[in-house]
Amino acid sequence: MIFKGFVPDVVTYNCLINGCCKTNRIGRALELFDDMSKRGCVPNRITYNSFIRYYSAVNEVDRAIVMLGMMQEKGHGVPTSSSYTPIIHTLCEVGRLDEAVGFMVELTEGGSIPREYTYRLVCNALESVGKMDLLHEKMCRHVESGIQNRITRVMKVKPTMRLEENVENE
Repeated sequence: MIFKGFVPDVVTYNCLINGCCKTNRIGRALELFDDMSKRGCVPNRITYNSFIRYYSAVNEVDRAIVMLGMMQEKGHGVPTSSSYTPIIHTLCEVGRLDEAVGFMVELTEGGSIPREYTYRLVCNALESVGKMDLLHEKMCRHVESGIQNRITRVMKVKPTMRLEENVENE
């Protein structure tokens, strides 16, 4: 890329890294990640989320957790629901429920609300092993309220979208 006069920026690197992660070319993605740093291009949350999703999908959740920690440590972005969700799902799948709850608590303490599916997944997994006590009632109320607020906001937009579709079809 550079030989042809093109100097990649963070968006370019993110596209390449994400593509490599989605096609299971993690070695190449890591090379690009290293190249990015050598060239003074600072990775952001999008960069790290590509690795987090990849490592979670291939059940290398510990590496996903390392990437999340690296992002926080280096100040390369604030993790959001998109950062935590793959990790929480994978931890539930492999039965590491205590850690899944810990990450869900960390997510909510950071000011985000997990997606409804993620919250239900954690609750159902805990219920199936009789560990619902790991979720504090106050946090459950906070998350459920946040999910309900999100649903309310979406439902305010959806009727408008339906109205626009009807106008276009006439």
